[in-house]
Amino acid sequence: MTRLRRSDQIIGVSAIALFIFLFFFKWYGVSSNVSSIAGVNVNISKNGWSVFTNSRWIWLLTIIVAIAAVVVVAGQLKVELPVKPGVAVTALGALSTVLILYRIVHHPTASANFGNFHASVGIKIGIWLGLIAAGGITYGGYLKMQDDGTSLSDAGAQASGAVGGASGSSSSAPPGAGTPAPGAAERPSAATPPIPPPASAPEAPKEAPPNQ
Repeated sequence: MTRLRRSDQIIGVSAIALFIFLFFFKWYGVSSNVSSIAGVNVNISKNGWSVFTNSRWIWLLTIIVAIAAVVVVAGQLKVELPVKPGVAVTALGALSTVLILYRIVHHPTASANFGNFHASVGIKIGIWLGLIAAGGITYGGYLKMQDDGTSLSDAGAQASGAVGGASGSSSSAPPGAGTPAPGAAERPSAATPPIPPPASAPEAPKEAPPNQ
């Protein structure tokens, strides 16, 4: 803990809090006072992991990256990445915050009152706590960017460079493409006829022996 800066402490605490709120707090459900009137429990609530089946993966990724960034600092590990940890934590934290806020604004909410009967459908306290935790991750990531001397323009350049590098590596030709194999120029083509060896000179005719 002595190696962690204030930004890392905020990121770590907020990431652990988001994990707890996501899995162990109620984010949406139905509640009523029927249980107190008729003795029947109709309170049905679910945590954030059970309700939001698509956004939950972004929230889980945010938690993992945030905790990993803190572990790298605490363990003094050397990790080479195209994007600095502060930039990644800030981006994912902001995305998670926007997604939770969107779920709060656009999720259906209703309530009904009939005499002594009361029922309500909508968001619960867990989603508000999750919003605060995601905002804490974003704020901690921004402070970490300042500690590392990374500006918003630098963050954008790192993100575009990482995306461009990924797309460039996938579209580049494999190593050695278009390069002739060693000795390829020394081998004659199959269509070239072989060169015949030079013809030897004809032997001179032998002289007949003189008549005696």
